Amino acid sequence: MRFIAPLAAGLLLISPLGIAQITPEEISVETMPERGKNWFIGTTRNGGYIFDATNGEMQGMLSLSRYTPAVTFWPPREEFYAAESYLSRGVHGERTDIIAIYDYENLRPVAEIEIPNYMARLQVRSHLGLLNNGRHLAVLNMNPGHSVTIVDVEDRIFTYEASTPGCAVIMPVSDNDFLQVCGDGTLQLIQLDLSGFEENRVRSEVFFSVLEDAVFDRVASSANGWFLITHAGTIFHVATDDDEIIIDEGWNPRLESEANWRPGGRNEIITAHHDTGLIYVAMHDGPVDSHHEPGTEIWVLDSNTQRRISKIELEAPANSILVTQEDNPKLLVVDNEGGSHVYDALSLSYERSIQIPGSTAFEDL
Repeated sequence: MRFIAPLAAGLLLISPLGIAQITPEEISVETMPERGKNWFIGTTRNGGYIFDATNGEMQGMLSLSRYTPAVTFWPPREEFYAAESYLSRGVHGERTDIIAIYDYENLRPVAEIEIPNYMARLQVRSHLGLLNNGRHLAVLNMNPGHSVTIVDVEDRIFTYEASTPGCAVIMPVSDNDFLQVCGDGTLQLIQLDLSGFEENRVRSEVFFSVLEDAVFDRVASSANGWFLITHAGTIFHVATDDDEIIIDEGWNPRLESEANWRPGGRNEIITAHHDTGLIYVAMHDGPVDSHHEPGTEIWVLDSNTQRRISKIELEAPANSILVTQEDNPKLLVVDNEGGSHVYDALSLSYERSIQIPGSTAFEDL
């Protein structure tokens, strides 16, 4: 004990001197800058990375759940809405599905609305849609039957669940309506009232063959409706007029020598620029039922003339694509190795690659 006491006394004398030399850490809280014209969200199983496609720089990150099918942004309220699913033990345990609301300024969660645990936990952009001037959010369910959850994101409450057996995807049209693709070759229109409850339901005539050439559940919005594409590459434009479903005659851009070329990819395979009417499709040369094969080329189609006007031959096949909506749009491509690439959507020139860990798809912002 005689030797320990002097040692302890020495440590007491030294410690204050050491502590005095440590510089206190300065903590700063950053806020998001003004949103750029061609910003986008790269969705992964680890969150949503916000990037500027013009310079390739990351602007922020949303902490989404690993089971988030899609995320959307409403500029007037500067809020993000994400359908999220959680398991109490990470990969198993009690399940909880929610609509998470994030603010834009800090990208922090500001509210959550619990919804029925039926959400389709697939990364598909059209499994989520804003309606009624941003008041209602529609979420596709699959448990295993199809239904749609309606949430009032303004009042932060669950509103209604509409049963939609055999019909999937959500294509918002008009003020508070949405279209769905159905398994019998038709479209379904569901019209909601201002409170978010179903007011009317209409079914179209059969316009495609489910057995011979089915329509994909990946769709692309247009200036006044939606573009649908079949497994053989036939494109339909659909829209509504009140409770009437309007389906234009289908057209296929393939030449006779390109009979084996067809759309394909694991995520989003078709996207369209609203102002120009240009459609971009990930295509590959393969047999029937090869729709999961990634696109080795991106075909650029003019919906006004119903012709292919150009194409991009890719170094690495594409699994997901998205065109931004500004006057000088960018075409974003996720390849099958996880790389993310930016092209000028009009000149089709390659601009840059961006490192987004585990990127699987894009969302416009």
